[in-house]
Formats: sequence, C-alpha cells, structure tokens
Amino acid sequence: MLDPKQRHKLLMADRTRDAAWITAAIEHLVAADPTVTLDEIECALRDAAGSAYVIGTVDSIDGQVGPAFEVVIGMPAMLAAVAAAGMTPEQNRQAPAGGLT
Repeated sequence: MLDPKQRHKLLMADRTRDAAWITAAIEHLVAADPTVTLDEIECALRDAAGSAYVIGTVDSIDGQVGPAFEVVIGMPAMLAAVAAAGMTPEQNRQAPAGGLT
C-alpha cells in the first residue's frame, strides 16, 4: 500500500492530466521504493477517482521481455488501449499486479 506521501505525489501528478508527467511520477515512485506495485498505483488512482489509468504492457528492452506500463487519460482511452493490447479491463487490472521488475 502506498504511504501518504507516495499517494500525494501520485495524485498531484494525476491532476496535471499529462500522461508523460504521470508516467515520470510512477517511475520515480517505483525507483524510490521497489516494493510499490503497479496494482497499488492503479488502486490509488481508482480510489481517488483519478483521470489516469495504468495499462499493463510487455516491452522488449535489449532483447529481454519484461512487464511495463502505459498511462492513458480517461476511460475511453483506457478502453481503447486495453482493446488494442487484446485484453479486457479485468485482465488489465490483473496484469500490473506484478509490479515493475
């Protein structure tokens, strides 16, 4: 679970409605505390009725495949992103549970 300072940082980033800024904030949170998972971040956004959604993806970096994420703003963008990834919204909620490792 996010501590109050982490939650505040995330929600202040969400208020910008800037996907790049929110992505940077999430990356900073995870870098500062590797125990933070994308599922905890998504839950904090949903609990606060945030405008950003975390979409779980799989990226290939230097030939290694690993979990990653994309941030989109608004439910229509979330639905389009999960459909493009071939997932349902429920599958997306399960996808980021592993965190950034």
